[in-house]
Amino acid sequence: MDLRNRPKAAICAFVVLILALAIVYGVFHHIQQEKKKETTASGKGSIPVQVAEAKVTKLENVLELTGEIKPGTAVDVYPKVGAEIIEKMYVETGDYVKKGDLIAVLDDDVIKAQLEEAKAGLAAAEAGLGQSEANLEVLEKDRSRIEYLYEQNAVSKQELDHINAQYKAAVESRKLASAQIEKAKAALNQLQVLYGEYTIRAPISGFIAARYMEEGSRTSPGQPIVRISYEDELKIVCSVTEKDFHSLRKGMKTEVTVDAFPGKVFKGVVSVVSPTIDPSTRTAQVEIHIPNQKHQLRSGMFARIKLYLGERKGLAIPSVALNKMPGTGSYYVYVIKDNKAILKNVKTGITQGDLTEITDGLSENELVVTRGQNRLYDGARVSVEDKEGKGGYRR
Repeated sequence: MDLRNRPKAAICAFVVLILALAIVYGVFHHIQQEKKKETTASGKGSIPVQVAEAKVTKLENVLELTGEIKPGTAVDVYPKVGAEIIEKMYVETGDYVKKGDLIAVLDDDVIKAQLEEAKAGLAAAEAGLGQSEANLEVLEKDRSRIEYLYEQNAVSKQELDHINAQYKAAVESRKLASAQIEKAKAALNQLQVLYGEYTIRAPISGFIAARYMEEGSRTSPGQPIVRISYEDELKIVCSVTEKDFHSLRKGMKTEVTVDAFPGKVFKGVVSVVSPTIDPSTRTAQVEIHIPNQKHQLRSGMFARIKLYLGERKGLAIPSVALNKMPGTGSYYVYVIKDNKAILKNVKTGITQGDLTEITDGLSENELVVTRGQNRLYDGARVSVEDKEGKGGYRR
């Protein structure tokens, strides 16, 4: 949009808003006048009503939040062996698997051949060690005999040195053969570990949320085969405003509802509270965990959360006393003073049972009309026939 046109657009929007408010006010004023004419025409001096007092009472401080249900844990299962063909897949999307269950098997012909070769190499190394030990045993006997003969001056020093050199060489040969065995064992162990990676098993229990590859596909370490979603415990991550942050504690109980189960309440608990507030949004994150062993809830559902922060006192009236301004989200009530109905605009807080908190517009002990207000208008004369709520509020 051209920057030069922005002021014009803002002015147009403002004018439309003013016109809409004027129309709403006009309709509301017309309704009030019609009620007044109707009452005058009936010839009755006053309108019978029932009333209740606005009282300060104990209210459960409830924080209402919304969020998306997520799995407790979600794991993408990657193959550790690349460039191999998937020979068999044992799971489908939606299957439930337990930790350790078989997911897929890769073509293992090449690795099996390498294992056989490694086993043969180990056998050859062990045979070489056996030969070295046999040679060393013979040389050890010859060395002892030559040393005795040398002491008897029956052989020369040269012969003694020669047998000693052969003996040392045999000792080194046995060390080399032992090293060859260790090397062959290490190679075999490495191949056995690698061979185990050709059988892919579930690292956690859960549902197969996605299957990314099919039988015959070639694996890549950068591409997962399946995703496993752990649904036995779910979580919801919500943002809480700065003003409510100080009331949050780990372990707080919550109630969770979803559209899939109307009227059913699932219990949850606050498990994680962010230690800091995001300066850009002035909110902090809270994580709510929900047990789900029966798997009624599923990740991806939209949830409404009620987080109970404890009791507090607030001014409340019966909810039936509230009237909604046509075309708006605003509320008003009729207050009785000197046998007249006075219209007052009010701001509401939480609703608890049949009571609604009033945060602005009313004072304690004012009488509000709970029945008969459909005939009232601002300034109408009334006769109070009954007073409700005696002793009905908790102090």
